[in-house]
Amino acid sequence: MTNRNLSWLRLEEVINRANMTVNSFGRHIGLSRSESLYQIKAGRFGISHNLAQRIVEKFPEISLGWLLSGEGKMLCDEHPSQNIPYYDHDVTSCIHLNSELLHPTSTLSLSMIESCDCAFRSFDDAIGDQIMTGSIVFLKKIAPQAIIPGRFYVIITANFVILRRLSVAESATDREYIIELTSDKQNNVRIKEHDILGLYRVVANLKMY
Repeated sequence: MTNRNLSWLRLEEVINRANMTVNSFGRHIGLSRSESLYQIKAGRFGISHNLAQRIVEKFPEISLGWLLSGEGKMLCDEHPSQNIPYYDHDVTSCIHLNSELLHPTSTLSLSMIESCDCAFRSFDDAIGDQIMTGSIVFLKKIAPQAIIPGRFYVIITANFVILRRLSVAESATDREYIIELTSDKQNNVRIKEHDILGLYRVVANLKMY
């Protein structure tokens, strides 16, 4: 097996771990087209340093050295094992409830993911190509200033709670955020920073069969 074929096996392992198709993975890491990924699959190219950097920026748990060369482990050892409160409830229906009204179903003991605060189920089929319906989502509570554009968040406002990809829009009068409701940009919703009552970043998701 050539080094280029081995490059695809490593890349495929990352794509499968992210529960994405090749095309959705390409979009997630900021590629306008996924042609370069299919070229790697065909064995025409290896993984470039630029592509590897794009991947580890979105998936910091992946080792850059392993991605480029295959040496060492796939996952970085920077995240210690942690006990995560798990709620076997739909995230957008229950995460805003007062903690006294909702108790963890169990505790999940995991390593290899970024530190997080809680885990819920997601039953939103509108984002099924990115986070499958029924998946467990691992969440870290953050301030709006810590938003990483292009990632998924649970956004809590006075009017709704939603799990969607989020980006930042600069406004002349106030800081605004764009909630990507669908792939059609015309359907996107803008909200102001002061409208956000709570914000959780999805640090990982676990597909449930």
